[in-house]
Amino acid sequence: MEYKKSAARSTGIEGERIAAGYLAGQGYKLLDANYRYRHREIDLIVEKAGVLAFVEVKTRSADALQSAPCAVDWRKQMYLYSAAAAYVRNHGLVSEIRFDIVWIERRGKGKYVVVEHMENAFSPLGG
Repeated sequence: MEYKKSAARSTGIEGERIAAGYLAGQGYKLLDANYRYRHREIDLIVEKAGVLAFVEVKTRSADALQSAPCAVDWRKQMYLYSAAAAYVRNHGLVSEIRFDIVWIERRGKGKYVVVEHMENAFSPLGG
């Protein structure tokens, strides 16, 4: 039996694709997408100038009640830290790291806009 992707999942996939293209245009190298560790997932892992960025992509409609940064609550952050630690460990990396959010807004059927790229949006050290 084949299941159809939910509309929300399709929107998320498209947002991740747009974010990856945006980041590439800003000089980032895409190292991995949809990296999974246990039940956790990191949307994009990119590198630029020796800095490894773990990127959470949030795609929202223009009339969403909650902004993208607010959707990355402490629990989501803890999941991202755990998955990022596994990625670094499993790949034997020694790099400066940070956690970014890319906010994509859906402005109609097939129309997506990058609203903001928040570098170092949150930190495991509480920054």
